[in-house]
Amino acid sequence: MMQQNLMIIFAAIWLAMAAGSYMLFQRGTDVARMRRLWPIYTIASNIVIAAVIVYVQPPVAMMLGLLAFMVPLTWLTIRSTKFCDGCGNPSRSPFFMKPPEKCSHCQKKL
Repeated sequence: MMQQNLMIIFAAIWLAMAAGSYMLFQRGTDVARMRRLWPIYTIASNIVIAAVIVYVQPPVAMMLGLLAFMVPLTWLTIRSTKFCDGCGNPSRSPFFMKPPEKCSHCQKKL
């Protein structure tokens, strides 16, 4: 019963974070706030994913590999996402290459 409750809590946290992300990063207009909160949000969401991975208890080597893979992936996600001063939309570079130089929505320089 406790395991089921914990998975429900993880799911509720994840849904709340998804709704918050949509409201803040897709519908929000305060670019400075988005830039400030994006790293915090990305790290927090990956901590939730890591907690679920640990909770499910895959084989130790797989668990450690997944958790180790998440660290650079988190950094690359933060680094490759920029917010446009003009339209406020997020832009990401494909495949985590260097950060985007122009907005993918309005084409202004970032």
